[in-house]
Amino acid sequence: MASLPKTSKKTPSLEISEAFVKKQLSKQQMESLFVGVSQFFSTLSEPSRLRILYALCEGEKSVTEVIEACGSSQANVSRHLSALHQAKILNRRKVGTTVFYAIEDRATLEICQNICARIAEELFSEKS
Repeated sequence: MASLPKTSKKTPSLEISEAFVKKQLSKQQMESLFVGVSQFFSTLSEPSRLRILYALCEGEKSVTEVIEACGSSQANVSRHLSALHQAKILNRRKVGTTVFYAIEDRATLEICQNICARIAEELFSEKS
């Protein structure tokens, strides 16, 4: 059976991931990795944080704009923005008294978009 020609290049992150998988890690290193991955997904497990990411898909927004897009309280949005920033998913910049947030980690955004598409398909597809 002939192989199909490759039409797309691998993204740099995919190349890094493949190289990483080939590296042998100790049991302790693997456990540390699993704890870190679990913490990462725990950060994303909050629906309010997913709403924030969705609001920021269009680009950078001020905290006020994020609050309006999410329809939540200032305290709640600020707490979740801080958690996403600490996880290095968002970046922030301050101009005067206004703080702006944007998505820094495109890989996280892609993960969220892929999972949302999968869940939406399960929830909203017509059952045959």
